[in-house]
Amino acid sequence: MALSTENLITIIFYAVVILLLIIYRKKFEFQGKIIALRRLKFGIKFMQRFADKHAETFKLLGYVGIGIGFAGMIFMLYTLGDAFLNLFLTPSAPAAVAPLVPGVKIPGSPLDIPLWVIIPLFFVVLIHEAGHGLVAKAHKIPIINTGIVFFGPIAGAFVEPDEKKLQKASDVIKLSVFSAGPFFNALTALVVFVLMTVAITPLGNSLAAAGGFTFDAVQEGYPAMIAGVQPQVVYDHVNGQEVLTVEDLLVSLDTLKPGDTVEFSNDDSSVTVTTTQHPDDATKAYIGVTGIRTAFERKAEVPAVLYGFVQGLSLFLFWIFLLSIGLGAFNLLPLGPVDGGQMSKLSLSRMYGEKKGILIWGRISLLLFMIILALLIVPIFRAVIA
Repeated sequence: MALSTENLITIIFYAVVILLLIIYRKKFEFQGKIIALRRLKFGIKFMQRFADKHAETFKLLGYVGIGIGFAGMIFMLYTLGDAFLNLFLTPSAPAAVAPLVPGVKIPGSPLDIPLWVIIPLFFVVLIHEAGHGLVAKAHKIPIINTGIVFFGPIAGAFVEPDEKKLQKASDVIKLSVFSAGPFFNALTALVVFVLMTVAITPLGNSLAAAGGFTFDAVQEGYPAMIAGVQPQVVYDHVNGQEVLTVEDLLVSLDTLKPGDTVEFSNDDSSVTVTTTQHPDDATKAYIGVTGIRTAFERKAEVPAVLYGFVQGLSLFLFWIFLLSIGLGAFNLLPLGPVDGGQMSKLSLSRMYGEKKGILIWGRISLLLFMIILALLIVPIFRAVIA
């Protein structure tokens, strides 16, 4: 089967990244052969001046982040536990955990992430790491290095506070520094949500008229994919009736039962989907699509450049929002070296003593690792053999 242009660009991009890492390997420090670190001093002076100027604000944000961090940790444990049970009790349920590799479609994953999303991903990682650095510096803990890190061909960033001074700090300061990254991601998601709600989305809607609906992705093995429903294709009729918005689409689908058929069509094509049982409620119909959106068409009087800019900005902010939630939530897991792991390790050491606390923490980390591994591998395996 011939490669699509998008797949070819993805392969070339990652190949070039790997080639550059090989060529400039002497400038990087490698850990485990697949993690490459390049320590820099970029942005340290600015970050330190900014943190010194607003020290009390960042201290307060760090303290608030502790409570938010532990609450998020409990929520993530519940979410993973529920997803693990559904993995076996409801095998048809969509994958709850999926690798984040822009440009690469992961079998069984409900998300299809374009290659360009690597840009907002890097931006979200920068905010995460800046949160750690700013809160640390507000507590007079120097920032030793910043840098760029590659997990294979996937780029990220890091901020490295003075570990010796951090270890000498009080537990509250340590927890505030550990939780700052996920909390800054949560703040970013909140700011973007408000900006989208009050400004970008209304502006975009004023420049366009509803012209149908699209699906971000279709799930492998489900009726929509089997019938040939295509993601990002604009459909404007359901069972022969004009449907131009998500709200109208949901109304037209609301009465469907498992086994019913529904036709999606536009001027060029039509597909007929036979519904199946909903993974969470056998009495409800399910077709296996994610990300239902109203497709807007530019009004004739609106300049194409303006419309394209607003649409592009809206999509960029959407991914900033989604990635901020995902990265922040993952880092709150009480797992190994991530932020939640450091928070739980410190807390358990204080509750049960250092030796016993670290032992309990290690067992929790191992259990979570096995659960996440199952949540990653099983949906991929099922999608491949389906």
